Amino acid sequence: MANLGWDRVRMPNPLFEGETVYSESEVLATRPSQSRPDVGVVTVRTVGFTAEGKIVITFERTLLVYRRGRGPDIAQAEPKWDPRSLHAAGLNDRRAQ
Repeated sequence: MANLGWDRVRMPNPLFEGETVYSESEVLATRPSQSRPDVGVVTVRTVGFTAEGKIVITFERTLLVYRRGRGPDIAQAEPKWDPRSLHAAGLNDRRAQ
């Protein structure tokens, strides 16, 4: 739903063009939002690594997420690809909707 912040961002090894990055995330903490009853605050640690297992990034991130059964009806949501988003995602061959 929303990023609140990043902490302990480390890039211990270089990443080179053409390498694929995989990630794993672990939930470190959860708590209800003090101001929004339909939302919770979650802190996760994420590790990014290559196919060879070389760790290229680690970070902790705090974010807001909808609580179970409280989120919007995502079946009604669809991405709207504009030219800038297509370019950023490397999908230049798709047409903007």
